[in-house]
Amino acid sequence: MTKEEFTIKELVKMRNEIDCRIQNYKDGYFYLCNVRSYGRNWKENVYNTYTLQELCYQYNGDDGIVDVVSNNPNLGNIDNYGDVMYVPNVEDHEKWLSHNRLVRTIPEYEEAWKVWDNRGNVPFNQRPYFAPFYSKEEIEEMKLELENFDMSFVAPVRVKYTEPVEEEQ
Repeated sequence: MTKEEFTIKELVKMRNEIDCRIQNYKDGYFYLCNVRSYGRNWKENVYNTYTLQELCYQYNGDDGIVDVVSNNPNLGNIDNYGDVMYVPNVEDHEKWLSHNRLVRTIPEYEEAWKVWDNRGNVPFNQRPYFAPFYSKEEIEEMKLELENFDMSFVAPVRVKYTEPVEEEQ
């Protein structure tokens, strides 16, 4: 039978079966995809570079951005607006995220407490309404956790970065 001899219903069924097979094909690497679109963030499950490239085309900067972290060292040819990072395993990536979260948030929380403690010395309309979410004791625990953090992880490495091209007006 040729393509022309199939009914539209049969063609749609075949397309869906093929799409499903492509989506579920596992090439042996992991792909952690974080999609950012119109203020929302979510993770996508991707198992191969074909599906990854489709996702990156879908969110190419107009409707969102995909940041990819993978243990596939051959992702330099992926066309993506967001980051494409290499990391040897998921555990290293999770440890790196935890470490960065502590490094980033501790100063923010300390600054929130400085503002709160100084609220009596600023005009009423500039005072914070609520006390900081984390207590000072919890911040001290975070500092201790950061000080004793197991640094035996490999940080992700950017595979490639393409500077966005500015359009001339």
